[in-house]
Amino acid sequence: MKKVTLLDELAEQVAAFDDANATLVLNWDQQHHVFEITIDLIAQNKVAQTILDATGVSSTDKKIEFEDQLLIYDTKRLDGAAYQTDYLAMIPFTGKQGLAKQQVTAIFTYLEEVVDNGLSDLMTFLNDDAVPTFQLKWDNVAYQAQVAANGTIQASDYLPYPRF
Repeated sequence: MKKVTLLDELAEQVAAFDDANATLVLNWDQQHHVFEITIDLIAQNKVAQTILDATGVSSTDKKIEFEDQLLIYDTKRLDGAAYQTDYLAMIPFTGKQGLAKQQVTAIFTYLEEVVDNGLSDLMTFLNDDAVPTFQLKWDNVAYQAQVAANGTIQASDYLPYPRF
């Protein structure tokens, strides 16, 4: 029987994510041993408010899409500190050991909360001129609490990095 890998579990969780106003996409960079989960939020800009994006481009489109990413990375291959500001969250793992199933479950359980709060905040941003900016918020303490709530991690709980 083939052992379930970190890639298998991440792909299954991304496929199972169900939200009408948000999608997840999993990208795996084999060379750098990283997984990037892209979160794409979609909201209606019914009043055609002018939105200025992070690159300075303005738009009055009726449909607003906001994208952010989580990076799950191998600490033996990548210095996470160098990329900290580029991602919503950075989840480290160590080499071939991968991540524990409880950690992966916590990522997606907490991500549902992040997306729900993010959609609410995005709608507030679109409908309230007093709210000048929007961004998703990831609280690492809340994520770690979710990991702890999933039970004690044993050596047998780890989903190994895939071998290809």
